[in-house]
Amino acid sequence: MMNTVSLVKVSVASLTMTLVAGCSEYGDFTQEQICRASLAAIKGKSPSIMMVDKKVVEPETEKDVFHISYKRPDDGKKWHYRCKIDKKRAVWAQGKDGRWRDQAQDPTIRFKIEGEDIMINETFPDGSTAMDISFSIYMLGGKS
Repeated sequence: MMNTVSLVKVSVASLTMTLVAGCSEYGDFTQEQICRASLAAIKGKSPSIMMVDKKVVEPETEKDVFHISYKRPDDGKKWHYRCKIDKKRAVWAQGKDGRWRDQAQDPTIRFKIEGEDIMINETFPDGSTAMDISFSIYMLGGKS
């Protein structure tokens, strides 16, 4: 009898850990996918061409920073960005030395996850909306 009770406890514990591990604050999306979707939306490109070159941890905030690039299809020019997630916002910078677009004069990029879709919204400082674009998680490489 004791072995059955122990087995049930272990099963419940592992099931609980599996459920908790599968439920991040961003649903099935990774921060990398959110950054790729955000940059694709604001740059008017397909998320499939957004490549993560590296990920580093920002020392002062301990946030993951993704170095993302894409080659412009029409002329082959390569563009480089950095991106990090701050709660429900994606914050980006041009190249490796550009400033973070997180000041009052910068447009704000917010995202909202609904199941297998992510909605990207860019709002200008005056409150007007630049765009609302959504991508399926499968356009970003699928579930993690």
